Amino acid sequence: MEAIQHSPSSDKAKSGGVVDKLSRVPTPMGGLALAIASLGGSWAMVSPEYGTPLKVITALIAAILIVKILLKYLLHSHMLKEELAHPVLASVMPTCAMCAMVIAQVLLPYMPVFAKGLWLVAVICHALLFASFIVHRVIEFKMEHMVPSWFVPPVGIIVAAVTSVGMGHETLVYGLFVFGLACYFIKLPFMLYRLLFRGAIPDAALPTFAIMGAPASLSLAGYLTISDNPEPLLLVILTPLAIFMTALVFMAFIRLLRLPFSPGYAAFTFPVVISATALLKLSAWLSSQNLDWAAERIARLGQLELFIATVIVSYVAICYFYHYLLKPLTKN
Repeated sequence: MEAIQHSPSSDKAKSGGVVDKLSRVPTPMGGLALAIASLGGSWAMVSPEYGTPLKVITALIAAILIVKILLKYLLHSHMLKEELAHPVLASVMPTCAMCAMVIAQVLLPYMPVFAKGLWLVAVICHALLFASFIVHRVIEFKMEHMVPSWFVPPVGIIVAAVTSVGMGHETLVYGLFVFGLACYFIKLPFMLYRLLFRGAIPDAALPTFAIMGAPASLSLAGYLTISDNPEPLLLVILTPLAIFMTALVFMAFIRLLRLPFSPGYAAFTFPVVISATALLKLSAWLSSQNLDWAAERIARLGQLELFIATVIVSYVAICYFYHYLLKPLTKN
């Protein structure tokens, strides 16, 4: 959706400059913020000594990006209404709430009361955005509108499970995980049917295909976070599915990365980060079960994916920096 441009007129030109620029902040940037914040946590699992300070830095960067999106909605409230009705933009809006959950988890050791409050508010905001998404899609449902980012509103709530350590609300977290997992398994066949038999995804929404790699890995990471004794059958189902979906996305990158840059590039980031996170969590659990031979192999795969994820997130962040900061400055 094109941002509504403001007229740079008269005495308000200078004072309205920042407001006008905020109207052009792309909503999919929430997905990039989520990936940046999550990336620090993934590195902390590999190298706690350097990863822990990195978590704070990446959370700060992510917070700045999320604040810009929130300011856009505060200063241009009509855009919030328009985007809530949009079949693609509305589906990625919950990434802002998901990012806030990750930031809250980072802040928990330093500001426990604030972090717990932020986490709970983020969970509530995600639920409200999901409800709004359902209402709008029921009113105007078309199979052709369905894109992989539609997994975000129902399944993305599992981020609450991934970030739940120390937050309390164990019953709520377990319920949210079960809900998100059930939505994934119910929605996956319909999404595959749409992708295979109901025409190609429009070019503008094509980057969202990368999101196909996120739900299984997110479910695996969430389950390993909330369960001390995970059910082996569920691990046997989720682990191969997560690896397969991530491999599918990596193969799709051969085409996706050739697309002209668009805000949708943000969809490339979180799926690869959460895939690495899930494998690293799985490796830690396997090691706790004295399955060191399997743990070592999964850890190597997770570290490889984390390296790839770091490259992809950095590349997309640089693209955003160039197109939304440097490029406008050169035009002026």
